[in-house]
Amino acid sequence: MFKKFITVSLATALLTSSLSFISVYAATPQDTINENLQKYQTLDNQILELNSKIQALDVEIDQTTIKLNENNTAIADIEDQIKTNEAKLEQTKEDIENSQVVLDNRVRTMYKTNMTSNILVSIITSKSVSELFSKVQAISKIISTDKEVLATINEKKSELDSTIESLNNKNSELVVLKKTIEEDLKTVESKKAEQEQYVEQLNSEKESVFSVIEENEKLLISKPLSIANSSSASASELQNAIDTLNSYIPLLNSSTTINMAKNGISNAKARIDELNTPTVPTTGTEVGTAIKTLTMESTAYYGHATTASGLKPVRNPDGISTVAVDPNVIPLGSKVYVSGYGVAIAADTGGAIKGNIIDVYLNSYEECMSWGRRQVTVQILEYPW
Repeated sequence: MFKKFITVSLATALLTSSLSFISVYAATPQDTINENLQKYQTLDNQILELNSKIQALDVEIDQTTIKLNENNTAIADIEDQIKTNEAKLEQTKEDIENSQVVLDNRVRTMYKTNMTSNILVSIITSKSVSELFSKVQAISKIISTDKEVLATINEKKSELDSTIESLNNKNSELVVLKKTIEEDLKTVESKKAEQEQYVEQLNSEKESVFSVIEENEKLLISKPLSIANSSSASASELQNAIDTLNSYIPLLNSSTTINMAKNGISNAKARIDELNTPTVPTTGTEVGTAIKTLTMESTAYYGHATTASGLKPVRNPDGISTVAVDPNVIPLGSKVYVSGYGVAIAADTGGAIKGNIIDVYLNSYEECMSWGRRQVTVQILEYPW
C-alpha cells in the first residue's frame, strides 16, 4: 500500500512538472511567426526551383515542336515528290505503251509484207554497192532506233520506280519519326503539367502559412494597438504604445498588419496632441472656453483651386488654414480649432462631407495619406455672425 502511494505521488509530481514545463515553454506569437517564416521561405525556394524546371521544360517543348514542324514539312515535301514522280511514271508507262504499239505495228507490217523478200528486192534492184549498203543501213537503223527508244523508256521507268521506292521508304521513316517526336512532346507536356500542379499546391500552402503569420502578427501588436486606439489612455501610455508599434513595424511581414500599426500610431499621436492642447480663448460665453466642442471623423484633401466660399484653400500650420464641413453642422465662415491640425476657417464643402465629418486641407497627396482617417476634437471658436 505504501509503495502504491509512492508510485501515485511520483506520477502526480511528474505530471505536474510536465504541465509546468509546457506552460513555461508555450510558443509566443513571435515564435509562431518565426517558425512559419521558415516554412514560407522553404516553400518559396521550392517554388523557385520548380519554376526553373518548368522554364527548362518550356524550352524543351519549343525545341520538340520545332522538330515536329520540320518533320511535318519534310513529310509534305516527300509526298509532293512522290506525287510528281508517280505522274512522271504514268507518263513513261504511256510512252512505253505507245512505243511498243509502234514497234509491234512495224514488226507486223514487216511480217505481212515479207520483209525478207523486200530486202532481197532491195539488194537485187540496187544499182551499185553503195546504194545496196545505204538501203541495208537504213533498214537496220530503223530497227535499231525502235529498240533504243524502247530501251531508253524502260530505263527511265526503272529509275522512276527506284526513286518512288526510295521516297516511300524515306516517307515511312519520317512518319515513324513523327510518331516518336509526338510521344516525346506529350511526355514533356505531361511533366510540365505535373510541375505546374505542384507549384499551385505549394502556393496554396504558402497562403495558408502566411495567414498564420498575419494572424500572429495581429496578436503580437494587439496590446499596444489597443492602447493606441484607446480614448482613455494617458499621454505616456500612448507614447509607449507608439514606440512599441514603431519597433514592431520593421519586423512585420503583412501589409494589413503594418497598416494597422501605422493607423494606430497616427491615432495615438492625434490623441496626444488633443491631450496636450491648451484651452483656446474664444468669443464664447466664457473666456478660455470654446463655443462648442465636437468629436468628429476627419479626412484630408489637397489641390483644389477654390473653395465653396470662392477663396483659395490654404494650409498654414502657424496661422489659419482651410477645412471643409457640412454647413448643417458647422456654418461656413466659422473659425475652428482641430486637434492635431490647428486653427482653421470652415470655408469649403464636399459631396462626401455630410454630418459629423470634417475634411482638413493639406499641401500634398503624401500629407493626406499620412493624415489618413482619424477621430479629432473640433472646437468652434467663432461663428460668422
